[in-house]
Order: sequence, then structure tokens, then C-alpha cells
Amino acid sequence: MKALLRRFLPASVKAFIRRNITDRPVFNVFRTSYKKKVLISYITLPFRRASLAHSNFFEVFTAAKIFNELGYVVDVIHYEGRIPNLEGYDVIYGFGDVFQRYFERQHGRDAKAIYYGAGMHVCHQNNVTLKRVKDVYRKKGIWLCHSSRYVEKAWTHQTALSDGIIALGNDICAETYRKHYDGVVLSCPAPFYQTLDYKEVMLRRKLGARNSYLWFGSAGLIHKGLDLCLEYFKSKPDLELHVCGHLSLEPDFVKAYHSELFETANIHVHGFVNIQSECFQQILESCSFVIFPSCSEGGSPSVLTAIGNGALIPIVSRESSVTPKYGVSIEVLTFEGVADAINKAINMTDDQIEACQVMSAELVLAENSIQNYERILRSHIVSLLEL
Repeated sequence: MKALLRRFLPASVKAFIRRNITDRPVFNVFRTSYKKKVLISYITLPFRRASLAHSNFFEVFTAAKIFNELGYVVDVIHYEGRIPNLEGYDVIYGFGDVFQRYFERQHGRDAKAIYYGAGMHVCHQNNVTLKRVKDVYRKKGIWLCHSSRYVEKAWTHQTALSDGIIALGNDICAETYRKHYDGVVLSCPAPFYQTLDYKEVMLRRKLGARNSYLWFGSAGLIHKGLDLCLEYFKSKPDLELHVCGHLSLEPDFVKAYHSELFETANIHVHGFVNIQSECFQQILESCSFVIFPSCSEGGSPSVLTAIGNGALIPIVSRESSVTPKYGVSIEVLTFEGVADAINKAINMTDDQIEACQVMSAELVLAENSIQNYERILRSHIVSLLEL
């Protein structure tokens, strides 16, 4: 409800709230007196309240923790917020407006600049996300640009001039940066929040779950392929699709896909689902697969959350930057591509499904735990500081 109310607030009111409440800078987070200083440009809300709504809360706080342990006074600003005087900083880390300010106005080049890419390179992302919008236009006759993930600010300074890049996700995500950057690009596995024991979820998995699939995502419903899933499952009444996400924030998409969302018996819309809720657990117990035909991601923490907590088998696009080692790859972001991938899942035996569920969950628990994320991120930051 709060998110929906914010959508209809006047722009001036939203700007006031961001500037003076949610996006206020946080200076000297850990109240230290080290000689070195780092300015982290990301989001500041995690330093005021905890939340499991998005992995970026953990990501930015972990970066701050690492720099603190490396002996830096840590200041944090919002990536589009007010920028302090940059002369006293030894490191600028993250992404956003501050990078352009630094490279255009800082004549001495005294600070180390480290870009943290939470998604694929903006040049790649903007092209593919609008291409997906065009795909929908050809089918529906309406432009649903608000359901893309188009980034208006390219912030090219940060991806061209920084001393190093840390790209969230697998090497597929990192490669989108290497096409435009001749420096060091390091990939870092995305983290996820573990709130359930996947083994317990598997024990309670419902009869018929092999015919049930979960789409679990955030903003950018076309970008993340929900339209493709709705189109396919509407044509397959013998299969079930559970949809979890903030659909109310994209009313034009909901209007265009009202029939698929609310008049199709085998498609179940849950809205935003708290991963600590009983509802989330019940959905995981009802499904065997998580499907995510996204066109551009940085590790897809939502997919990892479904795998790590519920042992769901991933059916994902290459562009999700999740490697479906024990799942199914969606080769083409079309109805046919989704159909081909699901057909492979349908043809799996019960024993194969159970084995792939366990192996997928164990892989995610090992590679995408918050502990492993912190370990690898620390290693990457240290290596880039030493360049």
C-alpha cells in the first residue's frame, strides 16, 4: 500500500521525501577515526532500517562493512542524491552521479574509483529491454514502456573511466562490461536471503507440484518476461503458474494482461510476497520449477531465493546471469523459446526432478550464500585497491 501511495504523490513531494528522509547521506557510518575515507554511492536506506525485501540492502551494507574492516571511514550517499566535497576521499565505490562529478571536476585523480555493477551494462540493458517492449507492442498494440527497465542516465564515466569493475552475477553479466571497458572486470555471485530449509519444503511438497511453476520478480514485468509466461500458461490449462511481484505498480501492464492474470484459472496472482511469510513457504511447496525469461539481470537474486529456499529447478534465460547447471536454459526470449524449455521440464522423470532440485539448492547454498558473497566481494575490493 505504501508503494502504491508513493506512485501517486506529486513529484515535488516525492523529491522532498527522498532528499530529506529516505536518501539522506550517512556520514561516518561506524563512527571511526581512520585516516583513509571511502564514499559509497548506492542506497542509504539500509543504514536506517533492516529489510529482506531486496538483496541490495545486504549488498551495500556488506561493502560498508568490508571497507570499515580495511581501515576506511565510511560515508554513504544515494546514487542520485547530494554529493559532498570529494577531495578528501581515497576511494569512490558503487555507481551513480558521483562518478561523473568526480571525473569531470577532480583534477588530481587522487581517489581509486571502483564501479559496482548490480546489473548488466546499461548499453546492453537499454537495448534489450526496449526490444522486449517492442515485442509486446507487436502482439498487444500498446507501448508498455513502464514495464521495461530502461535506465535514463547512462553514467558512462563509471563504466569507462573507473579503475575496476565488479559485476554482480556470472561471467555472462561481466562480459557485457568487457565489451566497453579495457580494464579489470570481476564477476561476483549474487547473494540471496535464506529463510527456509529447502529439505523441509521438499518433504511437504504437494502432489502435482511437478506441473506448477513460479514467476518471482520485481519491477519491469516485460523486462523480466512475465508477459511470455502469461502467454504460454494461458495456452496450457493443464499447467499452473504462480505469479509473485508488485504488479500494482505497473497498472498499464495489468490492464493489458487482465485476462491472463485474472480470468485464467491456472494462473494464480499473489502480488508482493514476503519471503518470511507462510504464504511464500506454501507457494514453494506447491511448485517444482521457477521460471524467469528475463532479458538482462545481475545474478537474479529472486531466482536464487526460490532455489535456495524451496529447491525449485531453474528455467531461466542466459541473460538472467544464473547458470542453470541442474535446470533448463531458455534459449530464445519468445513464446517458442519458453515452450521449448518447459517441454524439457515436462519430460523430466520424478526421480530426475527430485535430484535436480537437491543439486540446484545445494549449488545455490554454496555459491550464493551471504557468507560466500561477502568473501568474494572482499577479495575483489582488495585486489582492485591494489591495482
